[in-house]
Amino acid sequence: KAEASEPHTSLNEAKLILDISSLGLMKKKKMLNDHKKIVCSYTKPNEMDYLDCERPVSATACGGSWDQYGPEFMFAHAFVKAESPLQFKPFGITKVAVGGTQIYARWMKDNRNEPDNYWNTLVDAIKGAKGSLEAFVWFQGENDSFDDWNKENYLDNLTKFVSDVRKVIFNAAPSGKFSSASKIPVIIVELGYWIQGVDMAVIEAQRTYVASDPNAPKLVKSGAGSQAENLTAFYHYDAASQLIIGSRIAWAMAELLNSS
Repeated sequence: KAEASEPHTSLNEAKLILDISSLGLMKKKKMLNDHKKIVCSYTKPNEMDYLDCERPVSATACGGSWDQYGPEFMFAHAFVKAESPLQFKPFGITKVAVGGTQIYARWMKDNRNEPDNYWNTLVDAIKGAKGSLEAFVWFQGENDSFDDWNKENYLDNLTKFVSDVRKVIFNAAPSGKFSSASKIPVIIVELGYWIQGVDMAVIEAQRTYVASDPNAPKLVKSGAGSQAENLTAFYHYDAASQLIIGSRIAWAMAELLNSS
């Protein structure tokens, strides 16, 4: 991770972490202890055949191998304070994730009966939330950036996948919670800075999808773009960028819920 850092990315991350800290979101007591209001679950369908239990959000609650954190850590701390219908209220994060996956083979409903496809687990997690889900966040695409077919079809696959997920959330929700499946708030986290040296096809597909969806899903940047926007070039991100991305998802979520 350190080897993937560059002077400008380290400077950008330092400035952004300082901005987050200025909002009171980096207090040592809060960062090192369980969150008092927010819980998370982390189901890894490639390693477990059951849904994970909820636990208080912490720096080790729902990250890789349960000994580190992902974007959900700062999301929890930032979103609970953001101005939205859920401000200062307890909430849960339902995380279903497997690293190194391609959207078509591993996540799409069309392939749900194939080995190592995780659609059914995702559906179980949505139903397990018992209608409490307010939105859907999708953070994936790295492994679709190397194969021609996956790159060329990522826009169509992402469009269909999100549509199918929205339908499951809608059907699991109480009557009247959403006016239609297509109105369910969606956030897409685009690929990071490292992709600029590989192939921009997937990131362009992510941007096209968000721009073309009439129900205005949000696009959260994770480091690609101009030099002033770049975060770490490490494809798994680093500790600072995970916090930054989590805060951006929180603010995007608040904006979506306010508008809906």
